[in-house]
Amino acid sequence: MLIQLKLKNIALVEIIEINFEKGLNIFTGDSGSGKSLILDSLNVLFGGNNIPLKHLIRPGKDNCLIEAKFFLSDKVKDWLMLHEFNHISSEIVVKRNSFKKNNKILTRYLINESPINKNLLEELGLYLIDFAGQSDSFLFDSSEYRREIIDELGSKYLFQLNLEIKKIWVELESLTNLLSQKRDEFQQNLENNIAIKNMYKILKEADLNSCDEIIDLKRNEFKYANNFEIVKAIQETMTNIDNQINEKFAINSLISDSIRRLNKVSNFDNQIQDFNDKLINIQDEVDSLHYELSKYLEEIESDDISLEKIQNRLSFLGNLERTFSLELPELIQKRDELKKYIDLKSGEEEIYNLEKKINSIKINLETLFKNQSFYRKKVAENLKKSVSDVLKNLDLPNSKFSIDFKKIQPTSHGNEKINFLFSANPDQILAPLSKVISGGEMSRFLLAIKSCISKKTNTFFLDEIDNGLSGKSLSSLVQLIKNIAEDRQVLCITHQPFLAAAGSVHFKVQKSVIDGVTYTSVQKLVSKAERQKELVDLIGSGFKEASNYASKLLDRAAA
Repeated sequence: MLIQLKLKNIALVEIIEINFEKGLNIFTGDSGSGKSLILDSLNVLFGGNNIPLKHLIRPGKDNCLIEAKFFLSDKVKDWLMLHEFNHISSEIVVKRNSFKKNNKILTRYLINESPINKNLLEELGLYLIDFAGQSDSFLFDSSEYRREIIDELGSKYLFQLNLEIKKIWVELESLTNLLSQKRDEFQQNLENNIAIKNMYKILKEADLNSCDEIIDLKRNEFKYANNFEIVKAIQETMTNIDNQINEKFAINSLISDSIRRLNKVSNFDNQIQDFNDKLINIQDEVDSLHYELSKYLEEIESDDISLEKIQNRLSFLGNLERTFSLELPELIQKRDELKKYIDLKSGEEEIYNLEKKINSIKINLETLFKNQSFYRKKVAENLKKSVSDVLKNLDLPNSKFSIDFKKIQPTSHGNEKINFLFSANPDQILAPLSKVISGGEMSRFLLAIKSCISKKTNTFFLDEIDNGLSGKSLSSLVQLIKNIAEDRQVLCITHQPFLAAAGSVHFKVQKSVIDGVTYTSVQKLVSKAERQKELVDLIGSGFKEASNYASKLLDRAAA
């Protein structure tokens, strides 16, 4: 329940503080006095835009404040706990501070001085206050709004079912997009397959195995180009080591002779034996070197790779690099990539698996959609009965209200469009609201449906819901509002004295101009005389009968 509203520097308001009460709180005043500013301020407090941002702050001021205090219902307490607003007692204060800075208007939203973002505050507002006025009629032209009405009245199971459908729908959309992408890739691969295969064939036949092949070939080219000098040098080195024709000058022969000579005198000094051992080691090293040179020479002489082959391979690889404008390591990488493109069977298998999974999800969704439709139709039937009963009490005994479900292309919200159909007269067929309903009928219908669907809030704000009504229709409407006010707090803006007299508390909104500046103020009418005077103004003052009628209205309402 709304306890208090404070406005400071809001549009025409300099400062206002309103203390609300239980039951029916009535607002009256001349047209243009600022009655709707109360409604609009509450709308703006919870993130709405009833007051354009550029007109929000009072002219000549640089900041404004909207502050509302509420008693909390159990549902609101649960919501606050769910969103980790702890240490909340039986009341909360919701604030919107807006201020000008650097030619911009900035806004902060607070709950008990703790910051809250706009989206969360909008959600919280749905639990605190509900609005109804003839300007709301356009909402019923929205299929989304009609669906939300049904879903909000549904059971916890329907709520969970809707969440599951949305989750699966997101997965379905993701897989469908992926399937489309894979199909496009597969088709592109098919179109490019001939060119890809030709390029891959060339690179595969090129036998590219090493990124360093060109470096190795150039090194071998240099070696084989100087093969004669290499062989000659090795042969001469081997002759110097072991010359069988002229042993006198061979290294091996000289070392052996030296070993024999030192061996003869080794008994004379132990150190000579050490010299001799070192010579023996040197001889072993020389023999090993001679063997390695011999093997290297054999390999060169038996090698079937010719300089011509090396140069041809180098020329081939050079042409390949120029043809594809890629260096050897990039050519090897390209060959491996092309192999994957050519392997189209794996692409076909991936597409098949995606199609199979998508079909399975669609079958599952169809089952969920059937369940969703069943539970929504149960809610719709109950709502239809409730609204129809209220309409009969509002002097529309021949009216008919129905909720129609029509199959549409599936979305994340289901596969049916929900229509609200109405007929005010027995000879009139059921049709969408905007096509058959008059202004007075719309007022009564809005109150009827709002009274049936607004179950989660304790405060109900009616903005001139009685507009265009009179006589029995007005009497029925007032009685329904009074009935609603027995269970919930109702804030009601009206120009009808009959409804104004029914209020348990009455506020008069006035506008004045002082020194060219406009001020809006709110006065709580406490005494019967004050209320009677205001009712006379609503009736149209200037004759005694109006005052007597106003007095009778107040007496009857108090009875």
